[in-house]
Amino acid sequence: MRKDSFKIKRLNIAHESSLARGLGYHIDDLLLLAETARDFYKPFELHPKPRPFAKKPPKKPRPIDNPTRKLKEAQERINKILLSPVILPDHIFGAVRYRSIIGNAQCHQGAKLLVTLDIRQCFPSITNVHVYSVWSRILGCSPTVASLLTKLTTFNRHLPQGAPTSPILANLFIWSVDGQIRDTCAELGVEYSTWIDDLAFSGEKARDVIQVVVEALHQSGLRLSHKKIKIMGRSQSKTLTGTRLGKTSLRAPKEICDRARAGIHNLESNLISEADKESYCRRLSALIAHVQRICPKDSVHLQRDLSKQIGR
Repeated sequence: MRKDSFKIKRLNIAHESSLARGLGYHIDDLLLLAETARDFYKPFELHPKPRPFAKKPPKKPRPIDNPTRKLKEAQERINKILLSPVILPDHIFGAVRYRSIIGNAQCHQGAKLLVTLDIRQCFPSITNVHVYSVWSRILGCSPTVASLLTKLTTFNRHLPQGAPTSPILANLFIWSVDGQIRDTCAELGVEYSTWIDDLAFSGEKARDVIQVVVEALHQSGLRLSHKKIKIMGRSQSKTLTGTRLGKTSLRAPKEICDRARAGIHNLESNLISEADKESYCRRLSALIAHVQRICPKDSVHLQRDLSKQIGR
């Protein structure tokens, strides 16, 4: 197969004044914001909400760097004006307009072997040096402009959790260092897709890519979460970014369908008080709507059974 030759269109911003004007700022205000950017972060721990009708306990809290006020607004402008218009390769799905988890899963539809890998601590592992290289080497900004943008889009020398600019910058950095992975996949006939820090490979030789991924990421300062390496063969259910790869079509994961059935059962068994019933049914309807978006067939019986309980 032909190796990937995709090129990112460069921004080619040469002067700080041009950057400020393009973002709608006076140059002095933008420079001051960059120098005081650290003052606009309010870190906190995000405690995941218990998923409705889930049997498993919620995951551990996740640290969020949380940019605020003027800095958050500047990052939103940078994301909208500079980053979002950048056209990314077809295999990148996360945080890309008009691309979805369904499109990501469809890349691997019908695969007899699916391998999924997860980059460990992805955002904290992407340093200010990495981000500078994205702005300068990948997007073609001058050293002064790349430095200014790096100050505006990093925190404590890493890519900040909760910043609007972080997902696309992560996409661009990973793309800039995964050339060997893409070339190996092309040579072996392996399908490759990414959802930010989740990497997926399918094809008969998908296992052969794992060590290449480990080495390529290691050279760039990134690590795989070995606990999250999944190799799903012929006889196994294959799940990817919240979907299940059926034999001929995408399906909703069994775990989500089971949660919906458990929720309906609670209604049937009169385990929900009248005071809580309205909000409970609303959450249950949202869960079933999610199932429908993935696979309408999987939602038919769930919608019917919920309608019966609501109409009682």
